[in-house]
Amino acid sequence: MHEALGLGERAGRIAGFLSAPWFAAGSWLRQARVLHPRGQTYEARVVPSAGRGQVLGERLAGQALVRCSGAMWKRPVPWFEVLGVAVRFRGAHAASPVPETDDQDLLFATIRRPWTLATAPWLTDASDYLHDDYFAVSPFDTPELGRVYFRLRPARVGKVQGTRPERLEEAVWRDEARFVLSARQAWHLGWVEIATIELVTRALLDDDALRFSPFRTGRQIVPRGFVHALRPSVYKASQHARPGS
Repeated sequence: MHEALGLGERAGRIAGFLSAPWFAAGSWLRQARVLHPRGQTYEARVVPSAGRGQVLGERLAGQALVRCSGAMWKRPVPWFEVLGVAVRFRGAHAASPVPETDDQDLLFATIRRPWTLATAPWLTDASDYLHDDYFAVSPFDTPELGRVYFRLRPARVGKVQGTRPERLEEAVWRDEARFVLSARQAWHLGWVEIATIELVTRALLDDDALRFSPFRTGRQIVPRGFVHALRPSVYKASQHARPGS
């Protein structure tokens, strides 16, 4: 049985249906994703944290694919940009763009909540992927912690010369490219560490064939709320309009 949709999720479904044609047109005209058109994808390992989040961390432990990207521009501009990190938690075959039944996708951006969208490009340090916090924007339901919000916090490392992609490559080479995944329970203030995601090596795969979805829920982390509800129609329309579909 499917859980009944709340009012916000019903409104999100309607908003997604109405927005889908515009995203499809934008994807076709851009010949790429409307948002996050260019990215770098890495194989990663996920190590669970000790403490309250350990059980959830152990369900996510293992291999992962991590895609880092700018949201608005095809070029890695160091200003007025929103950055994103998409994570696919996998049991095996980390370098394949083809999803497995137990895969779990979580999508993050330098947007704390939906109403901060307008200010996010001004507040993001777009020169380096490892100098911003990333948020999943809307809540998820988990078996262990109930309804939560997720955050990715990178290990702050000193900046080196080069563009944003070059700096990330350097951090991976130095074994310094890692993110701590944390969860905050709804109506609570503190964050609980879940796992550390360590980028290991560049994933050699077709970026256009890699398609993330917050509704890929193989590890029982289920998206909730308005923003998540509008995504299925928008994502499907955009993906069908992209090259190679």
